[in-house]
Amino acid sequence: MTEQSSTTRQSSSGQDELDAAKAALRKDQGRIRAAARDASPDAAETLAGHAQALIERLPVTADAIIAGYWPIRSELTPLPLMAALVARGMRTALPATPQPGQPLVFHHWQEGDALIEGLYGTSEPPSTAPLCVPDVLLVPMLAFDRLGYRLGYGGGFYDRSLARCRAQGQRVIAVGLGYDSQCTTDPLPVEATDERLYAVITPTTVYGHGQND
Repeated sequence: MTEQSSTTRQSSSGQDELDAAKAALRKDQGRIRAAARDASPDAAETLAGHAQALIERLPVTADAIIAGYWPIRSELTPLPLMAALVARGMRTALPATPQPGQPLVFHHWQEGDALIEGLYGTSEPPSTAPLCVPDVLLVPMLAFDRLGYRLGYGGGFYDRSLARCRAQGQRVIAVGLGYDSQCTTDPLPVEATDERLYAVITPTTVYGHGQND
């Protein structure tokens, strides 16, 4: 066996272990998030109360574009927070989910605008809605850790979108939204393509990390 093939096998084995660890965490954290949703029906409205604190923490202009998401499964909805940010002068957008392997595409959107059915059970603006490059992404997640890393569903859409913006010289900040119980005690398993969040907002706290640039 050559040295190169041995290294390749070790690398593949390490990736398999990482994938397995993430898959197990997704099952556990999915249950934790669903339980948090059922126990905290007012969590999104409570979280929206952090709108001003978030604005003061972010290095963006007063009329920045904030891209949210249309919630699916047990995701904590960002809509009350988005409304609170609009009330303070910011503009809002939603992503359109592309085919696997591609970055997200963002369209201007505000409450009351049309939506169509998207991939994976979500809703999104129609392709005719104006395109935009957001300044801040509000990101759903299954879990997050104290270092600012998140666990998603494994599609890589947000990581890929942030990496593309960086490659194009654009600064886009990612802010995770979640329940307090989604914060893990131990650091999450991460790989080179996993993007670190700038901050995480829960109903009780705004965690700052300051690493998305």
